Amino acid sequence: MVRRYSRRWAVFPPEIIFTAVLLVGAGLAGLLLSSKAQPAKTGKAGYAGGSVQTARKITPASTRLGSAFLDLEQLARANSIDEADNVRWSLVRSTPGAAGVYSPGDGVDWQRLRTLNQSGSYDLPNGATWSFNDTFGGGPGYKMASGVLAGGQCALATVFRAAAIQAGLPNQASPHQWPVPGFPLDETVTIWWGRDDLWLHNPTSQDLKLDWELSPQGIAISIRS
Repeated sequence: MVRRYSRRWAVFPPEIIFTAVLLVGAGLAGLLLSSKAQPAKTGKAGYAGGSVQTARKITPASTRLGSAFLDLEQLARANSIDEADNVRWSLVRSTPGAAGVYSPGDGVDWQRLRTLNQSGSYDLPNGATWSFNDTFGGGPGYKMASGVLAGGQCALATVFRAAAIQAGLPNQASPHQWPVPGFPLDETVTIWWGRDDLWLHNPTSQDLKLDWELSPQGIAISIRS
């Protein structure tokens, strides 16, 4: 039986049709090989067939274990502004900000000190004990307050102890004779350089930080891992 072809195919010689088929086939093969050479992007490093991405090192966020706040305006009203000033100076004197408010010849610029915003921290390594007197005892710049030089240290130690109690850290101190504004009497601390101290212990198996933030309104203490 004779097979009939339509006229639209009859106008192309067989060799041209054969060549075109070969070219189309070669093009399809090239596309297939190109798609296999580039792995699919999955966004997951190490995934089979996925792209390999550089892993980012993620640092765990610190955990706040305890915190407390000492209202310096309230302390100034209840006791004296001189106590509040000494508390501020205890923290600032060990920071670069001290250069802006203190000179050996003129002493502390108390008015300027009361406007400062400062922050800092003290280390409390695993198994170590932190001493308030070793950190703040002595030094120039203090003034008389409540009848003693550098009065106000008891209030500063009290806010550190309150944060430690909230964090569950063992601590050792003698209570103050009268309340510190904003704190129960059994959380207060008596400080006398060279005699009465506050000790904070770290048995948590991790290093801790005693962070402080000073503002014109008060002092915030945070204990972080």
